[in-house]
Amino acid sequence: MRILVTGATGYIGAHVCDALHYSGHVVYGTDYNTNQNDISDVVEDFLEWDIREPLSKSWLKIDKVVHIAAMTKVPNSVKNPYDYYMTNVIGTKNVIDLVDSKHMVYCSTGSAFDPSANPYAATKYGGELITQQFCDKYSLVRFYNVSGNDGRLKYDDDVSHLIRKAARVVNAVKNRENSASMNLFGNDFDTRDGTCVRNYTHIKDIVDGVVRITEGEATNQVECLGSPKGVSVLEVIDTMKRVSGIDFKVNVSGRRDGDTATSTVPIESQFFEETKTLEDMCRDALEVEK
Repeated sequence: MRILVTGATGYIGAHVCDALHYSGHVVYGTDYNTNQNDISDVVEDFLEWDIREPLSKSWLKIDKVVHIAAMTKVPNSVKNPYDYYMTNVIGTKNVIDLVDSKHMVYCSTGSAFDPSANPYAATKYGGELITQQFCDKYSLVRFYNVSGNDGRLKYDDDVSHLIRKAARVVNAVKNRENSASMNLFGNDFDTRDGTCVRNYTHIKDIVDGVVRITEGEATNQVECLGSPKGVSVLEVIDTMKRVSGIDFKVNVSGRRDGDTATSTVPIESQFFEETKTLEDMCRDALEVEK
């Protein structure tokens, strides 16, 4: 099949392009940031494009689209919601207008279960609504705190993920940086230990699920790629300490704007198979953040 991937040079997008290519598909990519992953060996063609700007005509004939391009940081969405609406909602409509495909795979977030939580959640949910309104055949794929690495493609340049932050602190302690510590934002949530509870899912398991969905028929419903088992922030930190064998200081500060107590998978998709653990994600991050 001929498959277009948006956000193709990013963390998730590059892994998806790689997997689709080695599954025998002809992959086309588009992204506005070309300074991320080099995907030139796995895509047939690449279009540098900011999805906030509509294109005047269709680019090429495509069988299916995997739409990943988005703005994704919750605190930034609270500070600058306009860019999030332009990218995640208007940008989604521009992608739909670009190609006439048989199946739109819209990559969303578990946060979309509560659109009122923050502008990021609202705009990703808005992208889902746009997809349902303008696409006859679609699959809505919700991700949950993707982590891990395949050893070849790199993470996002912006280190905002909890597991990566913890790995950086561990490696700083190893390098005898005595001031190394990490911040924990809020320990007064209504959860088992007072810290936020989330699902953490390895990039391999996410990508394998996306490939299965893309290769199949449109589901015309939400597919949750993640384990129903939630993990708290403190439990992630303790796991990193155990895996690395390194203790480090944790500074407790106030909650961040837009954070919710719990965001976990309510119903696991039939397309998801968990093969990697939180320990695997910690090991991957420790290796990359050396």
